[in-house]
Amino acid sequence: MFEWFLLNNISYLVHILFIIGLVGSIIIKFVKRFSYIAKFAAPLFYILFLAGVYLEGNLNGTSNYLKAVAAFNEKIKEAEGKSKEVNERIKTVYVDRVQIIKEKGKDNVKYIEKVVTKYDNMCTLSNAAIGVHNSASQNEVARSTTGTDEGASDVKISELLKTINDNYSIYYQTREQVIAWQTWYNEQKKIFESVK
Repeated sequence: MFEWFLLNNISYLVHILFIIGLVGSIIIKFVKRFSYIAKFAAPLFYILFLAGVYLEGNLNGTSNYLKAVAAFNEKIKEAEGKSKEVNERIKTVYVDRVQIIKEKGKDNVKYIEKVVTKYDNMCTLSNAAIGVHNSASQNEVARSTTGTDEGASDVKISELLKTINDNYSIYYQTREQVIAWQTWYNEQKKIFESVK
């Protein structure tokens, strides 16, 4: 119980200690110089006064530090709020753009199924053309292998175009993701650099 009282009222105790030391030191000056009480009380009051001055300074420094910490924490809360707003805005823009890309890809697939499939029998793809496409999708150079590159492929032009459409759709979705990450990073950096 006493420790709780001490911890919660330490500033009052420091003030009281300082006042007792100050008042006691002044009173000792007016008491007869060679008085028996003055000889023993004077050092005690001087020690209390010096301890009070030290603790008052320490208390003032701590108080200023705590105020600075509280102000900094307030800036951090404000920055976190701005950060959440940026996150939501960027997420919304990213999701909207990706949705548009997916819809365009679906529309292209519908077009391929409606129009291009009519020409599947008219257009024959060679194994070499399919090999080049497959190599390009793996970021490799097409290699000629005797026998496998010759002749017509069983792959229809509509199937190849659907694959190409899917690849481009994934590319543009990934591009939007990279743009969103770059925007997010730059805006978050500005927000948290302003906290310093």
